[in-house]
Amino acid sequence: MTIRCIIFDMGKVLVHFSHDEMFAAMGKVCGATAQQIREWLWDSGLQHRFEQGEIDAGAVREELARRSGCEIDEAALMQAASDIFTLNQPLLPVLDRLRQAGYRLVVLSNTCPPHVEWIARHFDVLERFDDRVFSFEVGVMKPAAEIYRAAVEVAGCAAEECFFVDDLAENVEAARAEGLLGTVFVGVEPLQTSLARVGVSAACDSK
Repeated sequence: MTIRCIIFDMGKVLVHFSHDEMFAAMGKVCGATAQQIREWLWDSGLQHRFEQGEIDAGAVREELARRSGCEIDEAALMQAASDIFTLNQPLLPVLDRLRQAGYRLVVLSNTCPPHVEWIARHFDVLERFDDRVFSFEVGVMKPAAEIYRAAVEVAGCAAEECFFVDDLAENVEAARAEGLLGTVFVGVEPLQTSLARVGVSAACDSK
């Protein structure tokens, strides 16, 4: 079956980032260590609840304030949590060629509102996509089957006509279980090779 839609993860595919940098930056706002933020935010499942849309930024601030015993400015906290991204510049020409060739492009990401807002404010990468499926909006996260079904629905084609790109093997395997094709993202050139193997030669530089 012909591929009609390419679905891209956002973090560590479209943009690079470091959780360690995020924990350290948030720790400065909270008067805490990076390790404490990791425990309070990550190990506790607080960030998971945030990315799944169960709680908002205010609830995150309140919990970290309770844990740290400090008054925390929500805007400063979300800025610290989001000022961690750099654009994967070499991928942009690939996206542009795919668009020009008529492929539908969709973002599928486990993320939270401040991260999306920061990326949209600083880069134009999301403007290259026809649609976006974010975990906090649909209330479920990869690798749950429901989020892939949501992505296929917005793709407007059959699952077998979608190709999924993610940095985590477990997420790609879950997509394949739902009928999508896919590859683990390790770099632009391997991605181009994987796409060419399924007939998407437009991803390659024509020069």
